[in-house]
Amino acid sequence: MEKGEVKIAVIGDPGVGKTSLITAAATETFPDHPPPVLPPTRLSADSTPEGVPILITDTLSRPEDRPALEAACTQADVIVLAFDTGQPTTLQRVRTYWLPELRRLNVRVPIILVGCKNDIKPAEERAALQDAVVPVMKDCKEIETCLECSAEKLVFVGEVFYYALKAVVHPTGPLFDATAQGGQGALTPLCVKALKRIFLMCDLDRDGALSDAELNAFQVRCFAAPLQPEELAGVKRVVADKMKEGEMRGVTAAGLTLPGFLFLHALFIERGRLETTWAVLRKFGYDNTLHLSDAVLAAADIPRSPDQVVELTEAARAFLVATFQRADRDSDGALSPGDCDELFSPAPSAPWRRALAGGPLVEERPGGLLPLRSWLALWAALAAASPRKCLEHLLLLGYAGEPAALLAPSRPRRVERGMPTGPARGVFQVLVFGAGGAGKSELLQALAGSRLAPGAAAAGEGLTALAQVERERDRSLATLVIRELDGAGSKHLLAAPSPADALAPYDLAVFVFDSGVLGSLKAAAAQLARVASASGDVLPTLLLAAKDDLGMAPEVEAEAAAVCAALGLPLPLSVARREAPGKRLAGALLAALEQPERELPIPLTPSLKAARQYRRMLRRALLYTAAGTAGALAFYGLLRLARHWRAQREAAAGGAWERQPGAEPGARRPVGLAELASPDTVVAGEQPLWRR
Repeated sequence: MEKGEVKIAVIGDPGVGKTSLITAAATETFPDHPPPVLPPTRLSADSTPEGVPILITDTLSRPEDRPALEAACTQADVIVLAFDTGQPTTLQRVRTYWLPELRRLNVRVPIILVGCKNDIKPAEERAALQDAVVPVMKDCKEIETCLECSAEKLVFVGEVFYYALKAVVHPTGPLFDATAQGGQGALTPLCVKALKRIFLMCDLDRDGALSDAELNAFQVRCFAAPLQPEELAGVKRVVADKMKEGEMRGVTAAGLTLPGFLFLHALFIERGRLETTWAVLRKFGYDNTLHLSDAVLAAADIPRSPDQVVELTEAARAFLVATFQRADRDSDGALSPGDCDELFSPAPSAPWRRALAGGPLVEERPGGLLPLRSWLALWAALAAASPRKCLEHLLLLGYAGEPAALLAPSRPRRVERGMPTGPARGVFQVLVFGAGGAGKSELLQALAGSRLAPGAAAAGEGLTALAQVERERDRSLATLVIRELDGAGSKHLLAAPSPADALAPYDLAVFVFDSGVLGSLKAAAAQLARVASASGDVLPTLLLAAKDDLGMAPEVEAEAAAVCAALGLPLPLSVARREAPGKRLAGALLAALEQPERELPIPLTPSLKAARQYRRMLRRALLYTAAGTAGALAFYGLLRLARHWRAQREAAAGGAWERQPGAEPGARRPVGLAELASPDTVVAGEQPLWRR
């Protein structure tokens, strides 16, 4: 357990010995004149058997100190509730005042009931005290232990806070219900499930018993020390003596059975050795609630963008196939509902609901038998919808490798659309919209290849169907997760703070209309325009005509053609009630998703037209700017070239000229033949500007 500091609140009636108890525990001395209340007292980690520091809060029960008392109780990890063994009324008030008060404050932590001052109680009264304590223990399940101590004689003082610490670090409540089986007590259901998973993971040969080698491997894994042969024999002898007959035999010729394994841990708990069972549970990844810990499930927290989906890896699929085959006891290629229940018996709950209870629709054989393809489709959908839940249940099924090897993100959708072979992901998420009565539910049942009885779907929930399609390019399977949205669901989606973000995980939207009702088509077209614009005009979209047994009505067909032409979409797909269009329709949806990027069916809405017009204008402006810049650069280059040529001609005609020192700049006089013959001749009043 990872715990920084355990907070213990010591409460009880005035004068029962709370302050003396704390002082004796902290200093190993008895105070002759204790103060009314102590400040918070810390015991270092070095001074506790579990290596965990303790903070002990003393309390007063006067009315003016009530806020401090309530704060101490609500902030505590464990309560030490003290009474005076020589004052029976203080024990009565435990039942009539203190326990109801803790319930009123909603304090849900372990309680250690402590009888103080047992040094002044006559020995003959101890039996009567025990008889008085038993009803209190039965009435309050939060009371884990009852102890007697003497602060004056330092008797059982340290044990009080040891058991208080132990109640937090190794709590009894999650493991054992003392009121079960008529007060005899029994392991809690969650504890049984957790220990069953551990047993199955250690039963490597799957024979239903832990052999000596398997039991020794379990011992080494949990406690880093092997069992000696005599210890191993002693463990099995203890179990065998208690469980000899019937189906609940604890030991067989093959080794320690599951009932024997459970009995062994119940025995540890009854003997107060809870730390042994907790060491086993924590070694296999459980936290104090008997669920897999956050540290174990951290591998499911995969960084990803909204257009990525979490998928099962090859290792996960191989494990699921092997698990399926092992659970298929009659080898008929399908799991019965009983097979599935047994598979998930080590888990707190099943990973998904059945279709009749509002779970996803998948293809099933008669009798609710689940084939392998549907089994894998359910897991693929779970990984996409809830990676953490998927990872948790894969581990609960008994996967023993690294959790990080089970899940991985797909490539971003924008990257996949640019790939020559199309999207590589194996899971696509599809939304189905449409007015009431358009035929959405029938469509999803057809896609899944599974039929529901009328009214079988959970009230207020749209259906979710799973369809698996074989890709033509490589014969791999793609899973379509198809979710139905009614009018209320659509409004809720579009009313999200960022509808584009809410729609980003989906790969395709399908708008269903009744092929015989023009109003149904118009409603679908209007909804299509709203959803397409809300998505940022990036969501591929299809129209689908349902109930098309007699073909579309002429006016509906004409309107549908006009809508598709205006939006640049293909003509609607059609589905008839009389046929079973699941595979054909699922293939058509996948084909639409795997189109090249330029051919994806994205509606040409007014907002998309405006965006494209803006991009065209921007490209034109950039083109003109680039052309102008190129022209200016060309002109500048020509000008430089012309100057270069002129300088070359001048050099060839007149040689190099050197400016005279002190001469003023100005235009050079034309050089005559006489001046060339007499270069020193100077016109009166002029200074020669250049000299050859």
